[in-house]
This record gives sequence, C-alpha cells and structure tokens, in this order.
Amino acid sequence: MNQRKIVFLSLALAAAIAAALGVTSCAAGGQRAAGDQGTGSATPAASAASPAQQASAPAGAASASAAPPPATPTAAKPTGSTAPVAGVKSFTFPDGHLSFSYPSDWSIRVVESAAPGATPGRPDGVRAVLADATGNELASVTSGTYAGGATGPVLRTVLDTAPVPGLKDAAGEQLSFGFAFDSFADQPDFHMGVRRDRDFQPSLPDAGYSQVQMPNGAAEAKVIFGSPAFASVEAAKAWMTTEQYSQLKRLLFSLKYS
Repeated sequence: MNQRKIVFLSLALAAAIAAALGVTSCAAGGQRAAGDQGTGSATPAASAASPAQQASAPAGAASASAAPPPATPTAAKPTGSTAPVAGVKSFTFPDGHLSFSYPSDWSIRVVESAAPGATPGRPDGVRAVLADATGNELASVTSGTYAGGATGPVLRTVLDTAPVPGLKDAAGEQLSFGFAFDSFADQPDFHMGVRRDRDFQPSLPDAGYSQVQMPNGAAEAKVIFGSPAFASVEAAKAWMTTEQYSQLKRLLFSLKYS
C-alpha cells in the first residue's frame, strides 16, 4: 500500500513538473512570437515609407518653387526710321529731286553735261559717278538729262529683279531694279540698273531704254561694267553672291524722287 502511494505521488509529481515545464515553454514561445510580430510590423512600415520618399520632390525643388517668378523681359523699342544708317551717306542732286544712299567709304565725282544748243551755264543734267575705296568706278546716276537712244528686239535673261519701293516715272509707271543678260544679234550684254518694271518681264517686245522719264527730265541709274562684263551667265551668278553686288543693289534700291 505504501509502495502504491509512493508510485502515485511520483507520477503526480512528474505530471506537475511536466505541466509546469509546458507552461514555461508556451510562455517563452509566446514572448518570441510577440517579438517576431513586433519585428514584422516594423519592416512593412519601413517599406511603406520608401514610395513616399520617392514621390517627394527632389531637394531644393520646394525652395525653387517658392521663389518668385523671373521678371518678364522688356521688349526693345523700335528705332525710328529716320535714324541714320551706320556706314552710309546720302547724295541729293542740285535740283533737290533725285537722291540715293551709298557706302560711306565710297566717293562721288559730279559731272555736269550740256546738250547741243543748251544755254551756257545751264547744264542739261548732272551725272554722279561712284567709286569704291580703291577708286574703281562702279556705278553712275544721272538726273535731269535729255532722253534718247535706240531699241530693238532682244532675248533677255533676267537674273534678279524687284520693284524699287515708291519710285515711279513721270507717267506713274513702277520702276524696278534688275540684273539681266541680253542676247542681241551682234553681241551679248550684261546690264544692271533701274528701268521700267515691264523691261524686266519675261515677254519683251523690245529691249527698252536704260533711261526713264521723270518730271524733271530723264534719269539713268546703272552699274558700270567692263567689256565683256562676265565670261558667262554662271560667272555673273557667282558675282551675285559677293558683297560688291549687295552694295550696288542697295544703292539702286535707295533711289528716291521728291
């Protein structure tokens, strides 16, 4: 009987010890689980912060956006058309009607001419001969002279032409600048000057005249070419790309009559 009690008490003690050990194990496991849950909750929170950081503006953008907008540039005021053009001089004929502009480093030689039978001291026209800085005579403009000359059939190749703004002859016909090549029966000819607009049109009944009739008499504005002026039309086109061509064209475009 005593042995059975001892065995029973031993079994009961063992069970109690086992139960106590089981409770301790569960408590420790629960603590570890709680710790694991705490770590796991911190990780998603950290990963959730990354998109927010990526979505945030780059450093300095906030201060830049807070800065006042740049001032609107002020448009430059247009210069009046009466302001003198740098590097250009003007010439007006003695009677005050015809005038033009030319490069400031060029020179003008004025020549008075008289028609046969004209009254002495009263020139029949004034011719202004223009030379570049080297003394090479390049163009001439004549005003208040006698109109004359001959014309005839011609095959004309126009290389460049445009109306001269505000310039018309005595009959009210538009005058134009032009650079052209004429094929006559006897010899070819290059010419550059100011003529009636129709003289630079594709269909020509005749060659026309280099002079135009103005209220104060005939006028003639032309470039002085040598003979031959160019070896070919291609050579003439190449000359059109030079500064000399541009200067002469601007001179002829500057003609005004008042």
